[in-house]
Amino acid sequence: MARPLSEEKREAILAAAAELVSSLGTGAPTAKIAAAAGVAEGTLFTYFATKDDLLNELLVDIETQLAQALLISCQGAKSPRERVQRVWECLVEWGTTNPVQRRAMRQLKVSDRISAQTLQRCSALFGEIRAVIERSLAGHADPKRLPFYIDHVLMGLADIAIEATAANSKNHKQHKEAGFDLFWRGIKA
Repeated sequence: MARPLSEEKREAILAAAAELVSSLGTGAPTAKIAAAAGVAEGTLFTYFATKDDLLNELLVDIETQLAQALLISCQGAKSPRERVQRVWECLVEWGTTNPVQRRAMRQLKVSDRISAQTLQRCSALFGEIRAVIERSLAGHADPKRLPFYIDHVLMGLADIAIEATAANSKNHKQHKEAGFDLFWRGIKA
């Protein structure tokens, strides 16, 4: 009878994969990932049948953490602007406090090793928070442009605020506020 898989080992493998994908890209060798996780390479393949399976699960794991944080962030907000601002602040904070996951996520999202099914799964993770943002922007922004504003403008400005904070962390609050101001005023219908 096979031994049950350890959640701790699985998490260690995912953490090591995030670290190495962050620094080496998706070409990071499984032997290095296994060594960084403190397991044998064969053990890695007990948890993830192929390297592509590992990379796909890593993206889902990272995006699940981010989606959950974003959903929690807007709870209790009293106004549409406050909801969007809380999501914005969470996005910037998450990116600032999780630089390894953020860099790994960026590498994975442009990799041809990530399946269409995984990308759909990840997109679905953000369905509820996207609906919250869309409802919050109703009446504030042109509804035909909402996908562009959310997918490109919001995310692009968040990346800029995160990078600015990485370069000068003492102005973190100002970067966050200025970025949100630019977003909110820039999408005004």
